[in-house]
Amino acid sequence: MPLSHSRRFFLSLVLVFALTVTSGCGTAPEGGPLAPPSTLSGELSCVGSGAAPPTVPGAISRVYKSASGRELRAHVLEPASQSANRPAILFFFGGGWRRGTVTQFLAQAKAAAERGYVAVLADYRVSCRDNTTAVAAVEDARDAYAWLRREAAGLGVDPGQIVLAGGSAGGQLALVASLSADSAARPVALVLYNPAVDLVPLASWIGLQREEAAEISPSAMNLAASPPMLILHGDADRIVPIDTAREFCSKVRAAGGSCELHEYAGQGHGFFNSHAKGAQGLTPYDDTLARTFAFLNALGLQPPISVSERVE
Repeated sequence: MPLSHSRRFFLSLVLVFALTVTSGCGTAPEGGPLAPPSTLSGELSCVGSGAAPPTVPGAISRVYKSASGRELRAHVLEPASQSANRPAILFFFGGGWRRGTVTQFLAQAKAAAERGYVAVLADYRVSCRDNTTAVAAVEDARDAYAWLRREAAGLGVDPGQIVLAGGSAGGQLALVASLSADSAARPVALVLYNPAVDLVPLASWIGLQREEAAEISPSAMNLAASPPMLILHGDADRIVPIDTAREFCSKVRAAGGSCELHEYAGQGHGFFNSHAKGAQGLTPYDDTLARTFAFLNALGLQPPISVSERVE
């Protein structure tokens, strides 16, 4: 029997609520699927989303575009080194294209800046703040990446050494911004944390037609020229199942690309910001951070050291 409109709307909210809660605020609870509150409604699903912060601690905030009646900002964290031609990492937060906060990857951005990268946290439109869909979020991700390339010289960034990174919905944005870029403008690498790679099954739940979802679904795009990518994913993720990442990596490799998938046993969605120590004595945050920079170092992305930094 076809789902009624109200039933479909409710299921949509359940799924998106699960995505948004676990994308930016820790891991899904152990022992069962994430359950929404019994009073879930359209209004409640956006409670707490709030306005996007105009500034971020330690960052220079720049407007990269205006859309839907507000300014969208890129928050830039610069390293101590004043050298030119530095690598950069552009982060996209998660939140099911519905909510989320630009500070989700602030700790990772600070760690990148400490290692000599120019780190950028990009805001983008989400439905709770802007009454938009994932299509608008993709437009913003592309524009944020184009802005960073345009401003590269002024920021001391080598445009050939830009990494795109993101978690969950933000991982999808990083992927689509990369895969849809001109061949000469693709990022040097991708770092993806439990990314949403197949939007077609979610189309009606996120307010899109299947054809619209396919156009911005990484799994349905041409993967032949994708940059090297690292995917960090929990094998207990009930929001973005690990099988989707496995299948996506297989597609990338079959197309001739490089996809490194590291699976975290027993970890759920949004695990990468957890500071709970595991069996090896490392937290998921520490381990994913170490693997991120080991991956980038192996690609030759080692920031230059200024003369002042060489002086003991």
